[in-house]
Amino acid sequence: MEDVVKITDGLGNQMFQYAFALRLHMVNGRRVYLDTRFINHEDKFVKERMDWFYQNCDRRKYGLENFRITLPKANADILARWQFVNQRNSIEKFLYSLSQNDLWFWRLKEEGQMGVENTLSLLKKHIRPVYFMGYYFDLRYFDEIRPFLQKEFCLKKPILLPTHLRKILNGSNTVGIHIRRGDFTKVFRDISQKNYYPKAMEIMDEHVEAPIYLVFSDDIGWVKENLNINGRKLYISEMGFSDYEEFAIMKHCKHHIIANSTFSYWAAYLNRNPNKTVICPKRWKTGIIPKDWISI
Repeated sequence: MEDVVKITDGLGNQMFQYAFALRLHMVNGRRVYLDTRFINHEDKFVKERMDWFYQNCDRRKYGLENFRITLPKANADILARWQFVNQRNSIEKFLYSLSQNDLWFWRLKEEGQMGVENTLSLLKKHIRPVYFMGYYFDLRYFDEIRPFLQKEFCLKKPILLPTHLRKILNGSNTVGIHIRRGDFTKVFRDISQKNYYPKAMEIMDEHVEAPIYLVFSDDIGWVKENLNINGRKLYISEMGFSDYEEFAIMKHCKHHIIANSTFSYWAAYLNRNPNKTVICPKRWKTGIIPKDWISI
C-alpha cells in the first residue's frame, strides 16, 4: 500500500512538500509517491474556483526532477485511485467528502485543516492509503532529516561555473542576497522597497569581514537601479543560469540574506557552513525559522 503527496507551486514550495513526503517514507517505511499533475493548481482551474491569488502568480514547472531525489512520481495507475480529488462532478465531490472524513478506504488529508500536530500523528504507521495535501511550513516536519535533505537536494548535473565565480565561492566571504519581485509585486508580498534590505546588509557587514554580495533576483534590472549594495558584488541573475542552478550557487554562499521566499529559505537552510549568518524577514513563516537566524 502506498501514500501520495501533492506537489504544487514554485521550487521552494515543492521542496517543503517533498521534505514532508521523505519524512513520511522514512518514519513508516511505506512507499510514497509524488503527484505532480497540479503544479499550477490546475485542479482549481478545472473546478472554476481558482482564487485571485493564484490567478496572479507566475506559472511554475516541476523542478524537483533536477535534484537527486529518491521518491518517485506517481504513475497513471496509482493516480487512477485518486481521480476524485479533482471534484469534477457530484460523485467525485461525494467521494472527496467521504475520504476527508475517514469514511472510505482511500483517505485524504489536508494539512491546512488538520493542523501540525494532527498531521504529525499520521507520520506513524497507518493501514489505509492517504493522499496528503498541504505546504508543511513547519520545522517539525523535516528538521530531523536535514542531513538526508542536504544529499537529495543536490543537482543531478554539475554546473559549469566561470573561473572567477568558482574562486569567489571557494575563497571569499560570500553573502547570497535574494530579492524577489515578479508576481510578488502583484499579490502584495513585495518587500523590496521597504527598509529590510538596507538594514540586513548593515547587520551583515557587522558580522562578516569583507563580504562579497552575490545578488539573486527575478528583477535584476530593478535591483541594480534601486538597491544600493556597498562594496564588492556580483549579479548572478544576469549570468544566464537556470533557477535551479542559481539555487545551487546560492546554497554554496557562506552567509545569506533571504527574501520572504521559500526559494532562498531552502538555500540558507541547506547551507553546510556551521558558522553561517542568516538574516530573514520578521513575522514571515515563523514555524520554519531556526533559532539561530536573525529576524528583522
